[in-house]
Amino acid sequence: MNARSPYRKKACACLFGFALGASAALAQAAEPEPVRIGWVNWSDTEITVKLASTALQEHLKQPVKLVMADIGIQFQALANGNIDLIPMVWLPSTHKAFYDKYKDRLEDLGVLYEGRIGMAVPTSVPISEVASVEDLNKPQVREKLDGKILTSEVGNGQYKLTVKAMEEYKLDGYKLVASSETGMLNELDRNLKRDKWSLVNAWSPHWMFSKWSLRYLDDPKHIFGGAEQIHAMARKGFSQQYPEVAYFFAHYSIPLADLEALMMQARQTSSDQAVAAYYAANKPRFEAMFEQGGQRVSTRQP
Repeated sequence: MNARSPYRKKACACLFGFALGASAALAQAAEPEPVRIGWVNWSDTEITVKLASTALQEHLKQPVKLVMADIGIQFQALANGNIDLIPMVWLPSTHKAFYDKYKDRLEDLGVLYEGRIGMAVPTSVPISEVASVEDLNKPQVREKLDGKILTSEVGNGQYKLTVKAMEEYKLDGYKLVASSETGMLNELDRNLKRDKWSLVNAWSPHWMFSKWSLRYLDDPKHIFGGAEQIHAMARKGFSQQYPEVAYFFAHYSIPLADLEALMMQARQTSSDQAVAAYYAANKPRFEAMFEQGGQRVSTRQP
C-alpha cells in the first residue's frame, strides 16, 4: 500500500485517537477522590482549612473539596459519611452536645490549637461595674446594654451555652440578638463608635481581640468551661482510607500568635493571600507534618 494512502492515514488517526482516549482514561482512573473537608465561616476555621488544603495538595497531590455549612449540619453530614472531616470541633464544652450525639460514628484525628469562649465586653466598660456574668443582673448594667447579647448564628454550640447561662444566672430582661459573625462584629463596631456599651459572644483565637480591646467576663458557674481544644474530627473509617491525610491532621498545628496574625492579615488583604504567604514562608514546618521517623509517610502505590 502506498505510504500516502488515505486509508493508512485514517487508520493512524484512529489508533492515535484510541491512544489518547486510553491515556485520558488511565489518568482519570489514577486521579484520587477528593477529600471533602467541611468548614464553618469562622475566621480561624477559614485560615486553618485553607492552610491544610494547600499542604495536602502541595505534598500529597491530594485533591480537596471544601464544603461550607453551619456546625450542626457539618456534624450530621460527617456522621452520615457525606463529608470526610471537619477541623473545628471545640471540646470539651462548646460542641459537646453534637459530639456526644454522633461520637460513635466519628474519629478524633487530634488537637490543632486551643481556644476559649465566653461573654465579653469592651475594656472601656468599667470592671468595677461589670466583672462577671453575675453583674449583668444589675439594673443599670442591663439598661446600658439595652438588654442585648450580640451573638453569631442561631443554634451553634456557643449559642446554646449562652441560653443555658441566661437560665443559670437568671438574666431576666436580656435577649440574644443573633446574626452572622460579621453582623455581630459590625454592631459591636457601631456601638463603640457611639460610646455605647456592648455585650458579645466572643471566642478566641479571633481577630476581634486584635482590632478592639475586649475582655472576657468571669464565669463563676463555669457554664462556658475553661480552655477549649479545637479538634480535627473525621468520619468513621477515614484514617484507613486516607492514612496520609489522617497522619497530617494528627500532626497539624498552628501557633496561636500566628493564627491571630493571619486572621488580621486576611482582613486587610484576603484569606487566600495571607495563607499563600504564610505557607511559602513555613514550608519546612509543613513538610515535617507529613514525615514519620525521619521519612515521609506514604501508602499510595506508584
